[in-house]
Amino acid sequence: MAKKNLGDIEDNNKNLGGVSALFNSPLKESPKKETKPAAPAEEEIVTYPLRMKKSALKALKIMGAQKGITVKELIMSVVEKEYDL
Repeated sequence: MAKKNLGDIEDNNKNLGGVSALFNSPLKESPKKETKPAAPAEEEIVTYPLRMKKSALKALKIMGAQKGITVKELIMSVVEKEYDL
């Protein structure tokens, strides 16, 4: 349903107070965009699907929970150590 402009319907009528607030859209102010400091240069990150046995993933999840790190961090640390990346 289209919004209707009721104009100044509230003028001189105490029973209709706030009607224009219900039907008229508020003025939209464009908020000033905050400039964020540039993030330090990082390497581009890409996704790569990895297939593994359910039992291996379960073991990695348990190990990660014990050490307080994610499965991704566990896998990446092993790959970096193995291949000197």
